Amino acid sequence: MRRRVLGQHFLNDPKILDRMVEYAKLSRLDVVLEVGAGNGILTRRLAEMAGKVIAVEVDKAFAEDLRRLSKTYSNVEVLFGDVLQIRPTGFNKVVSNPPYSISSRLIEWLIDQLPELMILTLQREFASKLIAAPGSPRYIYISAISRIFYEAQILEIVPRAAFSPPPKVNSAIIMMRRRSEVPRLEDSWKLLWKKFFTRRRQVLRHVLRDLSRDGELPTSLVKSLPEKLISKRIFQLSPGELLDLCSFLSSWKEA
Repeated sequence: MRRRVLGQHFLNDPKILDRMVEYAKLSRLDVVLEVGAGNGILTRRLAEMAGKVIAVEVDKAFAEDLRRLSKTYSNVEVLFGDVLQIRPTGFNKVVSNPPYSISSRLIEWLIDQLPELMILTLQREFASKLIAAPGSPRYIYISAISRIFYEAQILEIVPRAAFSPPPKVNSAIIMMRRRSEVPRLEDSWKLLWKKFFTRRRQVLRHVLRDLSRDGELPTSLVKSLPEKLISKRIFQLSPGELLDLCSFLSSWKEA
């Protein structure tokens, strides 16, 4: 049993694990990333279908078990450590039951890597934020980023009894399929959006004026933007409006 300090719960239901693999539609051309591979129960299933599996595990004992597993499955590469520090590359799909404690940081990093498909078991509440629409109480920064790059949907709710030990929260399997066309985002844009969403219920006009007073944005910016846009609250801004706002800001600086 995994030590609780690592925040991981094993998904042991074979039917659910089989469905996760089926959702991913794997072939021998796919390189799959699995975060929190644990005892290898999902790793085995992935190895039988994919060309390669990159299994990341932070627990030393489990990493040793996985290395023994990799002797049976030559297409399994085991990486020991924190995935957010290792930052593996070369994968085009993600199928994983990651620790819930790193969900937000993990998803943000995965989105930056732009895998074509992700099948993830996440806390149900967090999964609902990934699919939240503008104006929803659950719509936050990660919702906007997710919607820009991915089409996401919750595939099924996973009962607590399917895990060992059972988590205290409900879980869900989410599919995130990369959009056919994705924009290029500047790091400065993401930082600006994060500041916006710390004040998600405030009107954009007020947020921009405060940032202007702090010297982070030009003071005349608010006057240059349409009233229809700046009168919206941050959580009402669509990904398209956020992109347009930053594009306008970039062109305004260059002018």
